[in-house]
Amino acid sequence: MAGSGGTPHADATQRGLTSHCYRMLGSVTEAVEIAAVANSYDEATRACLQRSGRRPLPSDLAGPSADPEGVLSESQEILWLEPIPTHLMDDRPIDLGLIAALQRLTPAKRAATVLHLEGRAPSGDVRPAPLTPAPALVPDSVLLARYRAAFEQYDVPAIVTLFTDDAIWEMPPFTSWFRGARDIGRLISTHCPAERPGDQYLVPLQANGHPAFAVYMRDPKDNIHRAFQIQVLTLTATAIVHAVAFFDLSLFQTFHLPDLLTGLPPNPYDGTLRPHVERISHPRG
Repeated sequence: MAGSGGTPHADATQRGLTSHCYRMLGSVTEAVEIAAVANSYDEATRACLQRSGRRPLPSDLAGPSADPEGVLSESQEILWLEPIPTHLMDDRPIDLGLIAALQRLTPAKRAATVLHLEGRAPSGDVRPAPLTPAPALVPDSVLLARYRAAFEQYDVPAIVTLFTDDAIWEMPPFTSWFRGARDIGRLISTHCPAERPGDQYLVPLQANGHPAFAVYMRDPKDNIHRAFQIQVLTLTATAIVHAVAFFDLSLFQTFHLPDLLTGLPPNPYDGTLRPHVERISHPRG
């Protein structure tokens, strides 16, 4: 298994440019690409406007599915919203819900809103911020520990108890999404490839200022846990109200995560001690 260690952090200027482009585009991949060559916010904004389309979440496209046990609709053609890892974020608002809302605006309105949020003049110069970012919420470590344990034990009834009655679960590139703890449980019971405790392993992360997990799924052919999805959670004080499971495996590289967890035993839950993985840093390429 990859050793633990610190995640490389971009400098403040690079984080600012990357975050600015991410607010405009909803794509961390494109944001990193533009920020790497832009010399100013003005230049970065123009580059974003040239590319600016609309990157939705499934819940932006249609109503919730009424059949969590049915066939899931999928679209690989849509350019989906992406999460951004903490090491690329600045200290301005970047909540996943905010980024999704920005994507509903026209490119010009989106640019004006982003500049307002960041306190930047149209020229790209910095002026006093029009708002003070809300202090980061400290996630309930007990709730997150229960969530991680429920998934790793593949205990669907326990998973269901952690969501609110009107919670949302979505998972691009699947266009189907679901509302309500009961339907989320039915979805996981039917479509999750896990079959028993130890099939899934969750590594804690942060994305968009939210708690998140990288999920690795055991391949029964060789007992190796492979990259499966990245989940980004929105919490209240006592429960989960929104979960987005991103199936784009290229995001594992963005988060400096390995494709495989090769040091786990065939089933981590065969023993008496629960295994623990620290934050993984494994940049590639």
